[in-house]
Amino acid sequence: MRSCSHRGHRTASRCPCPAHCKTCGGVIYGFGPVADGAVAAQFCQCAIAPLIIRFGTEADPERVAAVMRCSQCGYRGVRLNEPSGAGGDMKTIYEPRRWTGKQDWHPALGAFSVDTMCNLYSQTRSREAVRGLFRLSDNRCEEINSQPSIFPKSVAPVVRLATDGECELVPLMWGFPLIRKGYAPKPVTNVRDDTVLTSPFWRPSFESRRCLVPASSYCEPDEKSPAGWHWFALTPPEERPLFAFAGIWKRYAGPVKKDGPSIEIDVFAFMTTKPNALTSTIMHDRMPVLLSEPQEFDTWLNGSPDAAYGLVRPYDAARMRIVQSGSEKADRLGELSTEAGRKL
Repeated sequence: MRSCSHRGHRTASRCPCPAHCKTCGGVIYGFGPVADGAVAAQFCQCAIAPLIIRFGTEADPERVAAVMRCSQCGYRGVRLNEPSGAGGDMKTIYEPRRWTGKQDWHPALGAFSVDTMCNLYSQTRSREAVRGLFRLSDNRCEEINSQPSIFPKSVAPVVRLATDGECELVPLMWGFPLIRKGYAPKPVTNVRDDTVLTSPFWRPSFESRRCLVPASSYCEPDEKSPAGWHWFALTPPEERPLFAFAGIWKRYAGPVKKDGPSIEIDVFAFMTTKPNALTSTIMHDRMPVLLSEPQEFDTWLNGSPDAAYGLVRPYDAARMRIVQSGSEKADRLGELSTEAGRKL
């Protein structure tokens, strides 16, 4: 047994209480290396997934510490100590108390969340409409169904380059699985524009496996309790014009459920950036990167990483509308407009 350096708790695993900033009393949490070289959360209040995504599984605690700041007094830095959880080989890192109700918020990634940021969209347009917009050959376009609500881990159509360089429409699972010991892999559905060029979790896919994710609308929750769900579409909104999320994909080999068998499956995620004026009206600080022009599609799929990154920007708010608000987690109006178009 070792003594906790914070309050003298004697524990064989982890201290049950967070330490506090000696300057102002703000809560701080411990991080450090464990046996396999991964960055470990010393206290259960700290979300570790964003740190792994940004810095990699073998991040130096000194590097992680450099981004931490106490939000109450502004102090940035670390304080040496020896908490019990890792045999005394740990450091205490100052972390802000800026919790927003999003469980996975962390200062290393700002408002990052694998649970709430753009994790619902729809694709209700026909196969022919998708073929036409993305200029796909009939034999390269699989059958698709109307999907008024697409959630993480759903299978949805994605446009990517085949091995021969031609575009193809194929079904992929939404979310890059993030392995967590003792838990089911978490589907990480969004990649931030300020981490995609540096994160080992994202960069290889961005550089060599970009894709387009067809969509007719997408949904964002507000910060009320209970949350209201707001659906966004391009103009004219009653037609639900097709667009694409700027996506990336990879082939994943491993479990998708806790203690499940290892499988091989292609997965995708898409990028987010700063919000436009319309998105900001529901108190969001991110929005997905939207592409709607053929030349943008070609650049994203075939251009250099630098050229593709040049497309990462907020979409023109004047060309978007909020088309549905309330508790509904499906774009019912988009589904109805699609059905009407088929009858015509």
